[in-house]
Amino acid sequence: MKTTCGTILAAVVLLVGTAAHAQSFVEMSGCGTGKLVALPDKAFTDFRQLTDRRIAEIRATPNMVIPADAECRYLSEKGDDSADGRTPATAWRTTARLDREKLPKGAFVLFERGGLFRGGLKASEGVTYTAYGKGAKPRIYSSPENGADSAKWEKTDVENVWRYHIGKADVGTIVFNDGEAHAIKILPIYNDDGTFTQQYGGRPFNNGYKDLAEDLHFWHDYSEKTDFKPFATGSGCLYLYSRQNPGERFKSIEFNVRKHGIAVGVSNDVHVDNLCIKYVGSHGIGAGTVKGLRVTNCEFGWIGGSIQSERIFGRKWATRYGNAVEIYGGCEGFTVENCYVYQVYDAGLTQQINVGKLEELRDQKGVRYSRNVIENCNYSIEYFLSLKSFRDNPSRMDGFVIEDNLMWNAGVGFCQQRPDRRQAAHVKSWRNNSNRATGYVIRGNLLACGPEMLVEISSGLCNPDGSESMPKVEGNVFVGSKGQRFGVLNQGKPAERVYDENIAASLGEKFSANVFATR
Repeated sequence: MKTTCGTILAAVVLLVGTAAHAQSFVEMSGCGTGKLVALPDKAFTDFRQLTDRRIAEIRATPNMVIPADAECRYLSEKGDDSADGRTPATAWRTTARLDREKLPKGAFVLFERGGLFRGGLKASEGVTYTAYGKGAKPRIYSSPENGADSAKWEKTDVENVWRYHIGKADVGTIVFNDGEAHAIKILPIYNDDGTFTQQYGGRPFNNGYKDLAEDLHFWHDYSEKTDFKPFATGSGCLYLYSRQNPGERFKSIEFNVRKHGIAVGVSNDVHVDNLCIKYVGSHGIGAGTVKGLRVTNCEFGWIGGSIQSERIFGRKWATRYGNAVEIYGGCEGFTVENCYVYQVYDAGLTQQINVGKLEELRDQKGVRYSRNVIENCNYSIEYFLSLKSFRDNPSRMDGFVIEDNLMWNAGVGFCQQRPDRRQAAHVKSWRNNSNRATGYVIRGNLLACGPEMLVEISSGLCNPDGSESMPKVEGNVFVGSKGQRFGVLNQGKPAERVYDENIAASLGEKFSANVFATR
């Protein structure tokens, strides 16, 4: 069948989140389900323009309406921590002051637009965190300072290697000039013969910072409690290879230190709205088992990279954070909507728990990811209940909806310095697990491009009633390269497939109104 430019352009117009519209497109254009179609350049450009328009809309989201009788606390870049924080005129300056306040349920914390607030914060139960005033979204950075100060960078005894005293909170990456460039974190692989190899690039790493040899590669001496001896002393110094003093070379230098942007913990009914959370070494928003977590109209960029743990799971290297929005545990009523997420080391959005005991109940109910733009993350969306097949564990997912998201370039960007690059995917559940699920829907999304898989969705177990734990997949547009790895989308033993006419035909028979396009 011949596919015209107009056929695919219709998909662009109709990609608004409903399978009915996609089905109408299929019937109207004559492009039947189960066909692999070539995506014209203009259609690809229109998809990108659609995405850019949505990003602009997210960034311009207006302030929410605050109830007249609400108890509020205000923060301003021009504020004063000795004030009471109860009005814009008496706003606080820092999140450290906010963290000392005991907030009642139902309160609102408002950050002034255009302001920058460093250090992250801890969320309180039942509290909404949002914006007031005019201008760009308030910025929450975990980066403690702008390092573009030539006086703070010291020459070392190695040519082009500079030292910066940043402290012992591990730095996951360094971002220059608001994302124009970023650094590569050099970590050791522990060899059996007692030598070390650079995790990125494979070069020897037996002399610490003296082995840095490429522009914008860095090593952070964050802890003496490491097997990387004798080079790791816990000095807190960061070493960066740069052809000139970094403080002279760049206008801004931000550090992803090991900390959450907003630490929710186990606080229920937290709402985060209209904030820009960036330069975070752990998670943008990190939560445990909670109910009622809502994240709306936010921007997340440059998240993760800090060391979570060294040599866990039998690995000979360190495992690194992090995710833009994460629940680790059970949840109920978890929503992420109308957010822009980009340049994340691990997952954009995720609910996950590796259930450790048969009797451990960690249901994940009412999870909804909708109208988000997610790009340049290793996984756009990741989820799992357990990496073990606990047949008798009662934990379930119920009411899990992934709808009307624009997802681009899984496995591209900051995440490319990972040692497990082959794992990237737009929707990732991992394999041979107990992801029992009902009410699971993937509908009206764009899943476009990436060097590895498009999806990896599987469950080793059916539901107790015998039904499959697979999602209903309808009204989506897939864009990949013919012959690349499509990935996995089946119940039982995972069967990896190639992105070609066969996968389009088989999925077209099982699911309705999806478009399979190639570039």
